This record gives sequence, structure tokens and C-alpha cells, in this order.
Amino acid sequence: MAQAEEEAGERGRPGGSARAEYERRQTRDDARRRAVFGPLAPAVRFIAGPRSSTEAWGRGAVGEERVGHWLDGAVRGRGVVLHDRALPHGRANIDHLAVVASGIWVIDTKHFRGRLERRDLGGWFVPSPRLFVAGRDQSRLVTTARRQQAQVAEALLAGEPAGGLLVRVALCFTGAQVGLFARPFTLEGVLVTWPRAFAGALAKPGPVGPAERRALAARLAHTFPPYSA
Repeated sequence: MAQAEEEAGERGRPGGSARAEYERRQTRDDARRRAVFGPLAPAVRFIAGPRSSTEAWGRGAVGEERVGHWLDGAVRGRGVVLHDRALPHGRANIDHLAVVASGIWVIDTKHFRGRLERRDLGGWFVPSPRLFVAGRDQSRLVTTARRQQAQVAEALLAGEPAGGLLVRVALCFTGAQVGLFARPFTLEGVLVTWPRAFAGALAKPGPVGPAERRALAARLAHTFPPYSA
């Protein structure tokens, strides 16, 4: 039992840092309202509602938790999933790392409402594909995901040779609307997907055997430790 708990701790807790930041902001917001409005603070919160920036962290935590638990079930027995990993520099984190037979997946989770789609803003001869969610250009998410992918690939190259192992990256959305026959799409090498559709990519066969998957997961867990919020 203790060993299982230790292994779970090493794998990390889905959405742990986002949940901690959300709770920290909630506490700060409540303290500010009490300082200004005193005993009327609860009524002010009820009327005005919570701060949108604080609630965004809550929605993000929910998305990471949902995808994280789904990943654990989807990959179980076929690989290893690490959650909420700290990057070597700065305060950013990687939501999930999945080591499966086909290689390593860097997974950035996003919880958005509205239609998820690819739009081409270019002309006839110069295409410019962009990521849109709820009618807004969210292509910056692609740039961030690519940066995380590069950091993971660089870390593998800096260690023992990874044999040309492919490091893929996915933006996995929850809450967004997709058509009944919609399929995941790729933008600048980033797979834009959602849990139901992502399962097939994770289950694909590949050259990475069980022992190598465990070894790679251990290397990644050491290089990208659980995020300490």
C-alpha cells in the first residue's frame, strides 16, 4: 500500500498546482473583500460574483484533473503517465507526460467553452492556419505547447541517448464543442484533440518496450519533478 502511494506521489497529482493557485486566489479575494466591506463581504461576493481571473484557474484545475484521471485509465497497463511537472526554469509547468509504446507525449490541457476549430486566415497562395475557440484566436496555445515539447526533447538529448525517440505534443481540450464527425487536427506539429479522440493516438503500437517505458518515465520524473505550488 505504501509503495503504491509513493509511486502515485512520484507520478504527481493532476491539476495540483492549478488547484492550489485557485484556492490561494480565492483566499486572497475573500480577504480583500473583508478588508473593504467588513461583515458585508459575503453579500458583496454574492452580488458581484467571483473574480473572473480567479475562476479561470478553477476551470483550468478541473480540466487538468479530468484529463489526468482519464489518461491514467487510458494508458494503464500500456505505459506511464506523469502529472503536473515542473520545468527546470521559471514557474511554468507541464500538465501531463505520457510514455507509451509509440514514444513520449507532452500534453497541455485546456478547459474552454465554445466551438473548437481550425481556421485559415491566409490567402490562396499563403495559408495561415490558426486555432480558434469560441470565435477567438487562441493560437498562442500552440506556441506554448511547442515550447514545452522542445524542452522535453532537449532534456532527453542532454541525458542518455534516447535513440531518436519521438517526442510528440498535444493540446487536449475539455468543455469545448466539437462536431459529431469532427476529427483532431494538427497545427505547427501540435495535435489539437480531446479525450475521446486522443485515445487512439495513445494506443498506437511502437518500438518502446515496457522496460524502456519505465526507464524513460523515471528519467522524465527526475528531470521534471512534481510541481511545488
